[in-house]
Amino acid sequence: MSNLFLGDTRFGSLYMNNIYEFFEEPRFFSVTNEVGGIFLLYWIGDENEFDKWFFIPISPSRLDHLERRRIDIYQSIVHQEQKHFYQINLPYDDKREADFICCDSTKVKDMVALPKEGLFISGVIPVLQTGKLGEQKQFSTHEIHIEKSSSAIKPLELNGVSKLFESFNELYNSILGVFDKKDVMVPVDARPGSFVLSFKADEMLSVEGLLSELGQLITRKLDIIPFIKQHKIDAQSLSALFQGMIDTSSDFELKSNNSDEIILKISKRDAEIHINKLARMASEYVGSHQVPQANIMDKVFHLVELMWKDAPISVQTIGLDARHVAYYKHAARVLGFINQSGYLSAIGQQIAEMEEIERKYSIAARCFESSHCGWAWVTWSGVKNLAEIDPKTADEFLNEKCLSLSETTRVRRASTLRQWQEVLKPHYRLI
Repeated sequence: MSNLFLGDTRFGSLYMNNIYEFFEEPRFFSVTNEVGGIFLLYWIGDENEFDKWFFIPISPSRLDHLERRRIDIYQSIVHQEQKHFYQINLPYDDKREADFICCDSTKVKDMVALPKEGLFISGVIPVLQTGKLGEQKQFSTHEIHIEKSSSAIKPLELNGVSKLFESFNELYNSILGVFDKKDVMVPVDARPGSFVLSFKADEMLSVEGLLSELGQLITRKLDIIPFIKQHKIDAQSLSALFQGMIDTSSDFELKSNNSDEIILKISKRDAEIHINKLARMASEYVGSHQVPQANIMDKVFHLVELMWKDAPISVQTIGLDARHVAYYKHAARVLGFINQSGYLSAIGQQIAEMEEIERKYSIAARCFESSHCGWAWVTWSGVKNLAEIDPKTADEFLNEKCLSLSETTRVRRASTLRQWQEVLKPHYRLI
């Protein structure tokens, strides 16, 4: 077995490279020869004794456009780079030679019925040298460019660069959350130096306009706070991105690989100009990741106890499926029982070992009050402590102070806040 499609032709031996369309067998794919020539093979039908194929020379850059879905199948066939291409009549009888017929590329539309415009390839599946199929290729949709600012003295370090990527990822997810969308930024490639990370994010296109408008306000040194409030952008995520840029003395750039346009460009100086107002806003507002979504406090305690005992956490042990286990771990993190690394904190260990249930609730009440979400609710309510909050205000509080929640999600999270306040209030003790 090998990836040889056709040997000993006038163009050399042709080896299957990437497959784009299947219909019982590969019908549209690329081939290469021994000297790196690249050609498209497009099946156009069959006769009694042979299959018919279009054999189209193509440059690496144009093939990349096809594979990244920048051009459709129709364009790749009709708008060719050379004046001539070939039709191959490939006999079913292996003893007979293939017939290469030279054709005028301007007349290709008249030869067969072609795919309609706007139809792009299904995917890119590489053919290994053994003839077996590899895993479908992933292509980056965007890339982030991190570069030392002009005033930087130290070189870029991986730790600082990683924090910037994490901050932008949180910002991206928070913006999508407003529209009740989800996505994952999947790294595809990276280049060193002034660091570049290429990644795939299918929903990024839907927020490019928003990020571009934000970038224009930033670079023009205008007040970005009204825009952030209007479009419900998570101030904490944006503030973390700005602070990371200042800490690492770096500039940030987001580019679309589909259009090659710069979507968002922020310099360290821009970040320094906006960080103070943004940080103040971030302290008053709540990020969606800081609002709990697990209703039953007893199950939070049970989860912590299981983690302390290193026991399995499953439907059998805690009565929760995997999705709800994630909710309760998040709740434990909000309360400070679990640290950012996913392990029990000192207070979490105390809760796990504590036998007195009243004491557990009393500690949980204090922990919730001192959490970012709990204290923001106290401050917004104009009261002195958690016990004085009116639980009925949960929805109004989130509507005003947690911008990155969609309406549906906000209602669910408000229900959790109400239940937490009601169950913890009787156990709250003033120091």
